[in-house]
This record gives sequence, structure tokens and C-alpha cells, in this order.
Amino acid sequence: MSLHLGENERSNELRKIPTDVRLREFRDLGLISLYLNYSRYLLISSSRNGYKALPATLQGIWNPSFTPAWGSKYTININLQMNYWPVDVCNLSECSEPLFALLRGMAERGVKTAKSMYNCGGWAAHHNTDIWADTDPQDRWMPATLWPLGGAWLCFHIWEHFEYTQDKEFLTDMFPVLRSCVEFLLDFLIESADGKYLVTNPSLSPENTFYSPGRKNQGVFCEGSTIDIQIIEAVFTAFLSSVDTLDVKENELVGQVKDTKSRLPPMQIGSFGQLQEWMYDYEEVEPGHRHTSHLWGLHPGSSINPIQTPELAKAASVVLRRRAAHGGGHTGWSRAWLINLHARLSEADACEKHISLLLQNSTLPNLLDNHPPFQIDGNFGAGAGIIEMLVQSHEEGIIRLLPACPKSWSEGAISGVRARGGFELDFEWKKSEIIGDVIIRSISDRACTICFPNGGLTVEFEGRGEHHIRPVQI
Repeated sequence: MSLHLGENERSNELRKIPTDVRLREFRDLGLISLYLNYSRYLLISSSRNGYKALPATLQGIWNPSFTPAWGSKYTININLQMNYWPVDVCNLSECSEPLFALLRGMAERGVKTAKSMYNCGGWAAHHNTDIWADTDPQDRWMPATLWPLGGAWLCFHIWEHFEYTQDKEFLTDMFPVLRSCVEFLLDFLIESADGKYLVTNPSLSPENTFYSPGRKNQGVFCEGSTIDIQIIEAVFTAFLSSVDTLDVKENELVGQVKDTKSRLPPMQIGSFGQLQEWMYDYEEVEPGHRHTSHLWGLHPGSSINPIQTPELAKAASVVLRRRAAHGGGHTGWSRAWLINLHARLSEADACEKHISLLLQNSTLPNLLDNHPPFQIDGNFGAGAGIIEMLVQSHEEGIIRLLPACPKSWSEGAISGVRARGGFELDFEWKKSEIIGDVIIRSISDRACTICFPNGGLTVEFEGRGEHHIRPVQI
């Protein structure tokens, strides 16, 4: 895969300027494509398959300390997942093998955790794991510790990986892990206090807190936090899609999943016009909090969409503006998440702003992400965000080109970028319009619609092999 931005990117003059100077004084377009290439290099280097292979930790393989920040472990309420956001779209699918090896180990250990802690079937993991695939609660910090959906979020990656690769052998291998996670979720959900819905309880919104009515107390635990319900709905959908794809006989469990899915609470819009983070319209203790957990359905999920759910998308945009107004994005990885979220809303200017702030405030002279301290997920998340600005495929059967491309990125070329459905694309653009053919290589028989930028032409195609599509009316 390769990306080039701007006409001066490969000039010898730029190559003579030290990276720290480019970060401090120029932040040229070539630095954007360099950052993407660097994030791919970091993932290749720290997530290879092989004997006792391990996923990339919070520091990749660049931890210099015997007592590193956060134990150089795997925080799974965003950070490990963010490490693997670029793996498929950036044509590095084989680098995900260590992640799924760890996930299989967690599924084994998590059976005891689910049974002993919650008297539930299936398996569960909390907000942190390690090289031994620990699934029990770690630490004693309540805003994070008692959150048994870390494993469910990782199971979402199973279906995402299949969507890109169309690898049925992989999906067959990982299906028991996904199935067992679903069994836990079915057991763990209970009726809400008003009896209307099925919710998680205890529940929390990772690492965030709220005020009780009248600001009498600060709260952590709740019924059915928004992220919980979004993740569960996505995992249920992934399970049902896997059953159809693999044609396995799961009639009884399929019926339970469909019934339970229909009883999950809907997302709600609060008093500020914002997407609520909790079932009730609680006031946030920290409005600029680094986690934007309730926007999980916008990214990495896809239940919030400007076209299918415009009101929810507008409410998500309110959340992002409110976070920014109160200092959000102050850590490298959280700024990277903001890039992806704004890209899903086609807010190109906001994407460009956050990339600039990431390079200015959260990038070390050697291009490693600065939390602070150094934490590699920002590199991976921002790399994925750069691609999300140029290619999106999270809508069923649709690939959008340049959906959030800033005006300053008026020309460029990308090749080898992957899209859900088993597609790989090459294309160029100038003056923010596609020039020449869009070359699409398909490994499946699936139909797809290509949407050209700026509300332009849409072209449908299907079938395996290489397709050449021109942005002209036929």
C-alpha cells in the first residue's frame, strides 16, 4: 500500500529538513503520508506472527523500562483495539494474527471469570489483559475496573477482519470465540428498573464519571451505558451474519439473539442536543474527557450514520464540539479517535485540524505518539484516521472515495488500500476530483457501489477480478 499527498511530497528539499523541524515549523503534506507509512512500519514491527507471537502492547516493542507506564499491557476499553484499527484497511491483515491468538486464550480463561463473577455462561474479560490472557478485573479504579465488555469489543474485530478478507476458514476458526461471547451477553443482560429494556448492570462508560441529579454525588455505575448497548448490538449482528455466512445450525441461539436484540434500549439525545453517554441525561463531571465512548456506534461501529440516522449523527457532532470546547483530545490516542469520528461525519476541516494538533502537541521528534508519556496507539489510530478520510466502506455494499478529504489535500494518489467486502483500490485525485480509472480488485462475488466525491457519480459493479471504473457518466 502507498499514499502520496501534494505535488512537493517527494522533493529532495523536504528530505533535507530534519523531522523535528518539519513537525515544529512546516507540517507539510508529505509529513502526513510519512506518518501513515510510519504507523504501518510500527505495526509490522510489533505484531508479527510466529512462535509465541504477541500483539502490539501500549508501547509496541519500544518499551525501554522494567516499570513501564500502565505495565506495557493491553488496555481493552480502547487502546489495544485502536492498535489494530489500521491493520486491515492498510493491507496488513496478516499482522492481526497475534491479536486473535491472544483472543483465543482470553476466551478460554474468560469462562471461569464469567461463571465465578457473574454466574453467567460463555466468557468475559474486563478492561485489561496481559500476555497470559488474564480476564479478571485488574486495578481498583472503579471508572474502569468492573467493565466486563472488553472481550466483547475485541470480538467485534473478528467480523471486521472477515469483512475485509472474506476468509471463511478464519471465521470458522474464531466462531466458537464469538459464539461463547454471545452466550455471556445473553446471560448478563437483565431487565432495566422500569422493565422496558434489557440492559447491562452493573454498567459504566469507560473511565468517565457523572453527577447525580442536583450535583449531590459523582457516579460511575449505571444501567446500560450507551457504549455497552452499541457493542452488544454490533456483536449480536456479527454473530447473526456469521451464522448466515458459515451456514451453521444455531437455530435456538439465533432466536434468543434476535429476541434480545429487539429489547435493547435505543440511543437517546440529551438536553444539549448531544448523544447521551448514559441511559439518563446525567451531567458529565469532565465535559472534555479523553474517552468518547458513547460515540462507539459512529466509529469503530457503524450504527450511527449521517445518511441512515441523521439525528443521531447530528447529536454525535454536538458531543465532539462540546468535547473540543472543554479541552478534549489532550492525549495522543484520544486525538486520533477524534480524527476517525469526524471523518465518519464527513467533517474534513475538523479532521485536518486534529491531525495538525496531533503533530503539533502529541508527536515526539521521532514521530512516536505522546500520550504523554509515549503510547503507540495514537500512531495506529491516526494512521487509520488518515485512511478514513480518503476511503470509507462501513456502509453495507458502499465504498465512498474522499469522504472527508480537506481542500489542502487537493491532489494525491493511493494504492493497495483495502475496503470491506474483499476489495482493494487504487486511485488518484486532483483538485479534489478523481482522475483516471479507479482500479478495484475483488476477491469475492459481492456487488458494490462506488460513490465519487462531492456528491458525484455512483457506479455499481460486482464479480471477482479487476474492475476499472471511470468517474464519467456512461
